[in-house]
Amino acid sequence: MATKIFVDAGHGGTDPGAVGNGVTESYVNLSVAVQLAELLRDAGYEVKLYRSTNSENVLPGKSADLTNRARMANEWGADYFISIHTNSSPNPAANGFEAYIYRLGNAAQPLAESIVKSFVARLGSKDNGVKAANFAVLRQTDMPSVLLELGYLSNPTEALNLNSPAWQTAAAEAIFAGIYNYVKP
Repeated sequence: MATKIFVDAGHGGTDPGAVGNGVTESYVNLSVAVQLAELLRDAGYEVKLYRSTNSENVLPGKSADLTNRARMANEWGADYFISIHTNSSPNPAANGFEAYIYRLGNAAQPLAESIVKSFVARLGSKDNGVKAANFAVLRQTDMPSVLLELGYLSNPTEALNLNSPAWQTAAAEAIFAGIYNYVKP
């Protein structure tokens, strides 16, 4: 039986996520998530996307929507949950790639570390490491779950990358390699 990976493109619908430097987070997240799902399927993983369009499955109300994302992954019986996001900061110099898990030392940490290592090596992003966070999609899921922040759209240089279709493809490939290096289909 194939490993089941739930891929969550963060935000969507009426929630664009962070916006800055001509970049809208929900669209970057969606592009990378859809490409990641395709790479995973081609490699033999079983994949479910939370959304494959900007509004599919997105519920009104942030709390209800976040709970729905976790509920769908739990009910599907996912082995792993990957949530794709784009960061923002009041400091335009902030940059880099990071991964969040619910608690350091949990079953998600080695997967998160594998993804960070692959992403940083392939895209040359600053390594901001793996951090713990009390995010709803990490707290409410039953499987090892990782939330990825691809870069800072508030950083003018990273915003150019985040908005580039070629860079989005490279990001999906780097995340895929990090997953594949840790867990085979």
